[in-house]
Amino acid sequence: MTQEFRFSWQWDLQSPPEAIWLLASDTNRFNRDTGQPEVEMLRNVKGVKQMRMKLPIVRVEWEEEPFEWTYPYSFGVVRHYRRGPLEEMRVRVTLDPLKNGGTRLTYQTIILANGLFAPLVIPLAIGGVARSRFERAFRLYDRIASERGGVTEIGHRRGLSPGGRTRFRSQSEALIRQGVDASLLARLEEFLERADDLSLQRIRPYALADRWGVSRRAVLEMFLRATRAGVFDMSWDLLCPSCRGLTEGHSHLAEVRGVSHCNTCQIDFTANFDHNIEVVFTPNASVRAVKTDAVFCVGSPQLQPHVVMTQVISALKSLPVPLRLEAGRYTLRASHAPGSKALYADESGRASADLRVTQYGWTLGEEHVSLLPTLNLVNATETDQTFTLERTAWSDQASTAADVTALQVFRDLFASEVIRPGEEISVGSVTLLFTDLRDSTRMYRAIGDASAFGRVREHFEVLEKYVAEEGGAVVKTMGDAVMAAFRHPAGALKAVWKAQAEIAGRGEPLLWLKAGLHKGPCIVVNLNDRLDYFGSAVNIAARLPGFSKGGELIFSEEFYNDPEVLSYIAQNIPPSALTQFTDRLKGFDEPFVLWRLKV
Repeated sequence: MTQEFRFSWQWDLQSPPEAIWLLASDTNRFNRDTGQPEVEMLRNVKGVKQMRMKLPIVRVEWEEEPFEWTYPYSFGVVRHYRRGPLEEMRVRVTLDPLKNGGTRLTYQTIILANGLFAPLVIPLAIGGVARSRFERAFRLYDRIASERGGVTEIGHRRGLSPGGRTRFRSQSEALIRQGVDASLLARLEEFLERADDLSLQRIRPYALADRWGVSRRAVLEMFLRATRAGVFDMSWDLLCPSCRGLTEGHSHLAEVRGVSHCNTCQIDFTANFDHNIEVVFTPNASVRAVKTDAVFCVGSPQLQPHVVMTQVISALKSLPVPLRLEAGRYTLRASHAPGSKALYADESGRASADLRVTQYGWTLGEEHVSLLPTLNLVNATETDQTFTLERTAWSDQASTAADVTALQVFRDLFASEVIRPGEEISVGSVTLLFTDLRDSTRMYRAIGDASAFGRVREHFEVLEKYVAEEGGAVVKTMGDAVMAAFRHPAGALKAVWKAQAEIAGRGEPLLWLKAGLHKGPCIVVNLNDRLDYFGSAVNIAARLPGFSKGGELIFSEEFYNDPEVLSYIAQNIPPSALTQFTDRLKGFDEPFVLWRLKV
């Protein structure tokens, strides 16, 4: 005979909902912290996951519906059991803001079970043991959130491997000699020793840098150097563009293919260097052993942090959903309706909006909403729909393949890390710098080959120094010419500006750079066992130095209009040094608007 058991607990916490959400909704961590066993996913059928876990006496299997949540106010899940003493479990957690700035967290559980011992076992296991463990975990999360600590400070520490401290400190001395900040290495050692395994499975350098309040590039370059020294292992992770979940992880870039498949979404997708290939790190086992295969929950809202809301709404029903949004663009979808609805959120938007989906999809146009809107979601179809609202922008805490491969330190340390021959992987936006020397042929004749080559080599060293200093990488040299790539346009401008100033002050005859700067999409290829860039953007950038008379930088309009570049020019360059002109580039039919900057 089936019996129903209901449990509802409330705790008042000091932290606001948006602060406690990061930890409370990380159900993988929560299940681990409350002593629940590891789980195994048997299969995933259209989002319904068939799961299994082993208890001391019995093996339990269930089907788990997709989680529903609304950031930062609620989340929940339903399990339908196929094996074991339970028939069904429904869990719902709500985080209601309090007037004092805190949160009232309510944890509700409904269990359907059968068996003679259910009335004895379930109240004891859930109402007694689980309640105590849950409260202890939520109180700990509240303390960490209120103290602005990191999730890595939660217990379950395992410490460094035998001899790990000696190995780390030995390599640290070498890294300091390479220019790595000693204080960063000290914090890294503490992090490796104190963090739990979940925090070390996929370390994101940018996220760690943000937590420490230090330069992202400094932390990323530290991880790259430490990886070369054997402290870390590096992984090239491929993420699904739909659910943004991990589909593949590879030790080497050459193992990444241009096309992948997501089992959860049942879609094929193409790899993209600046969106869905992320570089993450794990401690090498000789320094800190990490259990990377431990899984306690597979549907946590924290696995899809870009999803703000996902709610099931029955056919011909509606649901008002209050939200807390960051400024930016969002996409609203319904699971069984075509198309999507675009939303833009900022302080001047509407406080509420009626958003209706029919069997034909959504109305056209972008909805402008406030940062604390209430969306009245209307399902005008005859089918239950899962409404999903997600941020359009990818996380800026991901160190993408485009970021990493555009660093000089990566190309210096990992020259053999290239994509497989024949693969072409797109990169949405990269800044390209091409330079050449004015009258280099005349210089060779005037001072002789040996002396001229020495001057040319010096100019290469100066360029490489400033390219690396400003976060770029030299892709290749061609005679006297240099091709470099940057993720940030202003960095390219600063690098060539500094390089010209130093080169012009070094000896006789004077060397003058002819430089071109352009920003645009291209593809990454393996050329002669080296990462290289191809496409129209490369062709445009390569032709721009031809318009320079020496000591001049030529910009494309795409480069000039970048906000970083405009800001740098406004603060550092007099208007008289910059002129606009229009000309044609070889191989292109249309005229180009270009800019000339005299150094």
